[in-house]
Amino acid sequence: MTKKEIINQLRAAKTAHLQWRAYAQALISGLPVEQDQVPVVHTRCKFGQWYYGPGQNLSSLPSYEAIEVPHEILHQVYMKLFKVIFVEDDRSAFGKLFGAKGKLSKKRQEEADALMQNLLSVSRTLLEAIALLEQDIQGMAEDELTALFD
Repeated sequence: MTKKEIINQLRAAKTAHLQWRAYAQALISGLPVEQDQVPVVHTRCKFGQWYYGPGQNLSSLPSYEAIEVPHEILHQVYMKLFKVIFVEDDRSAFGKLFGAKGKLSKKRQEEADALMQNLLSVSRTLLEAIALLEQDIQGMAEDELTALFD
């Protein structure tokens, strides 16, 4: 695999993270979002599939290791956010199924907003870690990098 291909995979994974985050933001805003667009489990999102799949070839790099914790925390925060939004209340199961979001109580809305701010903060940390990994990859010799994928 060439350096360009590796960078392209990393950037595609980063873009998948940004899309996941946008879906999470849409959800908190009350827009209908399919549950499979914002997976709760960190290994099931598109970024996680890359990180725990082809990205594993980069696991010897310290910058690669720095990604795992913020990525897991991000999904933990999202799980809390998801529970705040979809906790059992007076909305019908039918409405939940099709993404209709009833008005949250003021307390739950404040909790959801705080969790969303936390999610965005962790996302920034994750994006910084991804940028460091990309810098490390860019700084490696082509043959050194290719050897990681053999």
